[in-house]
Amino acid sequence: MFISTYQKGSCRDNGDFLQQAPIAVLYHSQPMYDAVDRILIDRDSIADRVEQLGQQLVAGLRPAADVGRLVVLPVMTGSLFFTADLLRHLPLSFRIQPITVSSYPGRSTTSQGIVEQTPLPPGLDGATVLLVDDILDSGRTMGHLCEQLKTAGAADVRCCVLLRKDIPRAVEVDCEYVGFDIPEVFVVGYGLDYDGLYRNMPDISVLKAPSIS
Repeated sequence: MFISTYQKGSCRDNGDFLQQAPIAVLYHSQPMYDAVDRILIDRDSIADRVEQLGQQLVAGLRPAADVGRLVVLPVMTGSLFFTADLLRHLPLSFRIQPITVSSYPGRSTTSQGIVEQTPLPPGLDGATVLLVDDILDSGRTMGHLCEQLKTAGAADVRCCVLLRKDIPRAVEVDCEYVGFDIPEVFVVGYGLDYDGLYRNMPDISVLKAPSIS
């Protein structure tokens, strides 16, 4: 059995709702959780924050959506769950054009930059593009994609990430929409993986050190 004490407010977010909540004790008996050291952000806090981000995005992106120029570009596969939940909070008109990028191949626990990438979709000239990713750490992936989108003719590129690591970046990226700032730990769940596993965990968790090899 895995027992986690999660203090809401133990990691920073860009809202105030995590600051004063009590400790929640979570019990898991599923074998999948045997590799988990602790839950960093629970599913309820994720849902609350995603709804907040949706409200911010509607306010900022409505002008582009109203003239039919909004394109949402989710970075697969890590942003799968985040994107699906986030876009349900956007009552706007937009096209969804996913792109697949690998920057944590296999058992890598630090970003390797873009290792492989599918081509950008056509029709980006003059568009406002919302780039949605799971995590911002080194900045290499997001920075490279922003440059590619500008080269492809995007009129405006906005960045939205679920998590932003509180670390120095190899490439500085102006990310307008951030779910949570987290410390330098390797996390899984809610779309994030280790060696292709753990994406389906509903919480964002830190793996035990022996599980990362």
